[in-house]
Amino acid sequence: MTAAVTVAVAVAVSKEHQALRSKLNQPFTPLFAVCLLLAGCGGGGDASDPPPVIATPPPEQPATGLWIASANGEGLEAFKGKLTTLVKTDRALTAVDSAPAQEGAGGGYSMTYTVEPATDEYDIVKYDGSTLAIAPSRSGCCFILEDMALPAEDAAIASETTPTDAEIRLFQTDPSAGNGTFITRIPLEEGYRTEGMYLVDNALQVLLSTAWWGAFGARLIEPDYWEANEVRLDTYDLTDPSQPVLRDQWSVEGVLVSSRRRADHIYLISRHTPVIEGLVPYPSSEEEIANNEAVLADVTDQDILPAMSRNDEAITPLTLDDCYRQDPEHPLANERPADPIITTVLMLSATSGEVVEATCAMESVDGVYIGDSFIALSFVEWHTDSDQTLIHVLDRDDLSYIGSESVGGALYSGGNADFRISEFEGALRLVTTRWTGDTDDQFRHVLYTLKPDASAPELSLLASLGDRTDPRLGKINEDLYGVRFMGPKAYLVTFERIDPLYVVDLADPEAPRILGELEVSGFSDLLHEVNGELLLGLGQSETRLPKLELFDISDTSAPVSRSLIEIGTGYEWAYSPAQYNRYAFTYLEGEESDRLSVPYSAAVRNEQGYTLVDRIALFEINNKEDAQRASIASVGEVTLRPGSVSDDTRVIIDAEALYVVAQSELMSGFWSNPEALQRLPTD
Repeated sequence: MTAAVTVAVAVAVSKEHQALRSKLNQPFTPLFAVCLLLAGCGGGGDASDPPPVIATPPPEQPATGLWIASANGEGLEAFKGKLTTLVKTDRALTAVDSAPAQEGAGGGYSMTYTVEPATDEYDIVKYDGSTLAIAPSRSGCCFILEDMALPAEDAAIASETTPTDAEIRLFQTDPSAGNGTFITRIPLEEGYRTEGMYLVDNALQVLLSTAWWGAFGARLIEPDYWEANEVRLDTYDLTDPSQPVLRDQWSVEGVLVSSRRRADHIYLISRHTPVIEGLVPYPSSEEEIANNEAVLADVTDQDILPAMSRNDEAITPLTLDDCYRQDPEHPLANERPADPIITTVLMLSATSGEVVEATCAMESVDGVYIGDSFIALSFVEWHTDSDQTLIHVLDRDDLSYIGSESVGGALYSGGNADFRISEFEGALRLVTTRWTGDTDDQFRHVLYTLKPDASAPELSLLASLGDRTDPRLGKINEDLYGVRFMGPKAYLVTFERIDPLYVVDLADPEAPRILGELEVSGFSDLLHEVNGELLLGLGQSETRLPKLELFDISDTSAPVSRSLIEIGTGYEWAYSPAQYNRYAFTYLEGEESDRLSVPYSAAVRNEQGYTLVDRIALFEINNKEDAQRASIASVGEVTLRPGSVSDDTRVIIDAEALYVVAQSELMSGFWSNPEALQRLPTD
């Protein structure tokens, strides 16, 4: 073999093995390739042959993912490029994640029901075992229900007024007496609304926003409505709850996408559209492109990035070069409709108020998940021919970029759909739904497992389950309802006429498999793991009433329904906001039995029209250590004024005490006597 041939083959083998290495994550050198080649030829030529010439390839370029960082002003040029390039693709509306149980944290009281036990979520009611904070009801802003008479025996326990003042109310609880005392108000600045709060270690963090979408569901709005808005994080010292002291105030220009808290770190994810006079934010013609080129000629980073301040002093933790942008050469890169969106991720210290880490991306985000190691940002690409979801993963500790992947179908977010994604032992698991367009087989539900690549900022698709007809998740035309990942397993509920409960084994994320399934009537929207052998489902029965159903999953190949209770029996129609909003569901684990509450509204026709009721149903799970004997028992109900139950209804269980928040009013009493709850005065 000549030296020239040796060089050519060595380089060719090197390229092949470089590609193989990227898949197998194995080290490889061109010299190793030549050794293999010579060994395959019996050790090369005779002694008279000249020694082989081994070419030294150019230095290997650093591996990059879909998102890349910038330097020397590349970030500014990349942003300009987004708005001066004509893309022939329809632009899609995007959704802002709704603003927004946990088992008792060792203190014997219930807390905000969250997706992950160690990741706190902001809510309009927070409790730390002694101080209870209630923010203005987000539902109460948008309608007024005509006053309705109640039976005399119920009048004492019903809310008599609907507060309209923009203020946070603080109460001191006395669980031993089943009571509480109003202590003070924190007035809100005009123009700001409370998105939610955190309450830990005598510190109350209040998330405020000037943007307001109303009380109903996903906010599908045009991004230019986000202009000139602000998100704020106010921290109050509650060492003396009767005298809250504003300790720190953070603000960022834009609207809130979502927030989470892990230990001392508060994560703020916001979206910003810069206000630049004359700019066409969504150019669709050559004339508009030319206009934008002229308008953007002299802009700076400060004109584009969201303004930030702490205690009224401007700060600049980011430049546009800090913003991740898409690598146009990456296989996942595709032409997207032009937009001026900047997504910002801030990690703040809840104790000091300092910026711990900050990053940004010239991309849209509509879903946020924060687990033990990952921050997963998702965006459903509705503008593609078939629904696709982009997943971008950041390191939770330093916000460094880990990788991206595109999967088929839509990863829905907001409300109980947030349970469709989970992290476990270094793998990301998620379930998407794709509309097929075929009325005979409308849905395809697929479970994907992903893992970071060890050699490059990439996500590797490990496996998928349900993208083929055998096996499939859900029978023909069955939509996906409840999803819950629990350690190495996943539970999924699909429904059209019956409710199949699927148990999926994810112990090997590269080979997920269906372990068993159970068909029952109705469906479950919210799934809760009671213990390793029992699963609780909250959903709807075949008679269109809310239901609680207890499943025995001790034999994962053959799950069994052990107990079922319908809520609102005797009424023609009923629903519970907890079916769609986990914050309305309360669960407190006990040693011998567990307690839970479900708010609901119900109606029945009469001669005058309809009789409406709003109530809080209380239940216990008994014999939970014996799956075959476990059952759900009804304890009683709290009666509220009609129209009181909404997405903002909250219940707190503290030992034997029971607290109910409805329409921003607080009632208190005992678990054992729910009919006797009394409204606490606030003056």
